[in-house]
Amino acid sequence: MRSDSERSAGMGLRMVLIGVAVMVNMSLPQVGSSQMKSPPGGTTPSGSMFDHLRDATTRPVPHVPSPTVPTPQETWVPDRYVQAPGNDGPVYVPGHWERRLSDHEVYTPPLLGRAPNGDTINFPAGVRPPVGERQAP
Repeated sequence: MRSDSERSAGMGLRMVLIGVAVMVNMSLPQVGSSQMKSPPGGTTPSGSMFDHLRDATTRPVPHVPSPTVPTPQETWVPDRYVQAPGNDGPVYVPGHWERRLSDHEVYTPPLLGRAPNGDTINFPAGVRPPVGERQAP
């Protein structure tokens, strides 16, 4: 059996070990969590290196204005039938190019139309509204 002095020495050693264990236990979570915290201004443990990489790869694409498509100077008007003054039926007008002068005016070349009875109708060149805004060729 142990003597009282041995017992008190063993108790003292136990108390010291328990004290050390408590202090280590209290300090280790702080040491462990300090390694997980990001440095000031950084979002990751390695800090600014990854922040610079993220910023470089997620930078917005610069805005480039879309090109403006110029209005065509000439427009193709396909073959069509129109109602011409002085004719009972529609008159055939062959396809042709019209030159744009403004938003509401085009230059039409001289055209030869054909009536249902076979007569030829002369449409002189001139300035007219665009094909969608007029009834005659």
